[in-house]
Amino acid sequence: MRTYQLTPEQLERYRNGESIDDILKGEETEVTKKIDLTVEEYIDLRRQGFSDAVIAAIKNITKQQLYSWKRFRKEKIAQLEEELEQQGTESQETAENEPTDSETITEDTTEEAGIEWLKREAIHAHKLLTEKEKEIEHWKELFETAMADKERLHKEIIVLENEIQRLKEQANELRQQKDRREESWVDATRELRALRLYALQKLQKDVYDE
Repeated sequence: MRTYQLTPEQLERYRNGESIDDILKGEETEVTKKIDLTVEEYIDLRRQGFSDAVIAAIKNITKQQLYSWKRFRKEKIAQLEEELEQQGTESQETAENEPTDSETITEDTTEEAGIEWLKREAIHAHKLLTEKEKEIEHWKELFETAMADKERLHKEIIVLENEIQRLKEQANELRQQKDRREESWVDATRELRALRLYALQKLQKDVYDE
């Protein structure tokens, strides 16, 4: 009995009545469209020592996509690996104990490819780090500007409060001066009336005495 490992999306399609063959056929078509990778190229990369994760990174795909791609080519991969293994065994028997330059070249090529990939990843990571640092610096400047504005506004508020207090004190003093002047005016008016009355009485007396 053949078993299948379905993704949650594929399992939902199967529950909805879609056949396994249609689901897998559709997935195989999608994988073929998206992944530019031959069985020979995959085996060659594996024989160079690259893991599936590195191969997926080289081809700019996810490990899940590579897994699906391998599943539909499982028999072909196994067959080609077996053929290459037989060829390798025959070559080893004919040239046993004879060091070849191809082994050194293959190792160097593998190391160079791995180093090149790591360089690209390091450059990409450095670029992301630089962008994040610029973004952090931008927000830092905005924060410092906001804090400076807050401090400036706080000082202006204190100055305005002091000015308001000074004006209140001046208004109170002017009000007191007004009250004092009104009292003085009342007193002066009384005195003027008294003087006028006195002058009138004296004038009348002087006139009658004559």
